[in-house]
Amino acid sequence: MESRYHKLQFSIRRPWNLPYFSPAMALLFFLLALTAIFHQGYLRAAKDNNDLYPRESIVSGERVASSVEEKDKTFFVEGEDLPGKSPVNSSAAAPAVSTLLPQRSPSPTLPPAPPAPPSTLSPMPSTSTEASGGYDYTRPVPAADVAVTEEYFADAVFIGDSRTEGLKMFAGPQNATYYTGKGLKVDTVFTKPVVLTASGEKLTVMEALRQKPFKKVYIMLGINELGWVYSELFINKYAEVVEEIKKNAPAAQIYLQSILPVTAERSQRDDIFNNANIRRYNDLIQLMAAEKRLYYLDVAQCMADAEGNLFSDASTDGIHLKKNYCERWFDYLKWHYVPHNNWE
Repeated sequence: MESRYHKLQFSIRRPWNLPYFSPAMALLFFLLALTAIFHQGYLRAAKDNNDLYPRESIVSGERVASSVEEKDKTFFVEGEDLPGKSPVNSSAAAPAVSTLLPQRSPSPTLPPAPPAPPSTLSPMPSTSTEASGGYDYTRPVPAADVAVTEEYFADAVFIGDSRTEGLKMFAGPQNATYYTGKGLKVDTVFTKPVVLTASGEKLTVMEALRQKPFKKVYIMLGINELGWVYSELFINKYAEVVEEIKKNAPAAQIYLQSILPVTAERSQRDDIFNNANIRRYNDLIQLMAAEKRLYYLDVAQCMADAEGNLFSDASTDGIHLKKNYCERWFDYLKWHYVPHNNWE
């Protein structure tokens, strides 16, 4: 009797001898191992997924790789068609555009954006013909009765990015001055050395403008800033650019050119460089021109189809212009001008 009692007591103290204990423990360890494996895979997938989204720099107000020239650098090789770069022949083994640019959507992991900075622009001022007694700055420069010749641009400077470089290379007035750079923006006008001097030194656009005054200033900027967090950052910095130019050359005629559209195919597949964003920026540029009594040139109208898209045959990459469309751009400038001091 006592011996049986001790045997029962011993078996109770050693639960691992029970028939169900070993399978249960094995199942538990299996579940723990499976959970660890899936957790590690989830973290790796989450990291890879976050790398697909454009990240924003809150300090600079720009998206990483916000420049259209940076995004499109895979499409060009040295030596043929576009300024500094040329499109790869479409018949060659160039990869399709859609395979080079991943589809993007807003990243759920981005930190909340800071409040938008207050705009330096006031509501539309009263600068109509009746109010100012002369020129109506609220409207684009109308077509003149007679086109000017190329000599008209001898005292002009063109400021812009790679699109303006294309104008210089293919069709623009050869007696004009060009301060341009690939990826140039309204902020890097102050910081990026792009103007080569006779001594071999490189200056920023603003440094070069301080050394040589011009009577006419043509500006086209904005395509590379479409990825900025706030449009107010763009237009406020643009306002600083024109104010600095007016300070250095108060008598100069300043023409703000509208940003040219992109093709429908480019616009539909790109969530940054599309015509909806371009129209929004152009509205801000025209508003600023009206407030600051500058001349607004709606160059986009001679490049757009009925839907407001760049003509499909105007470009090889949907953005940069072919030679015949650069010629059309220059023709527009020759017909749209304001005689100096005509309204002052």
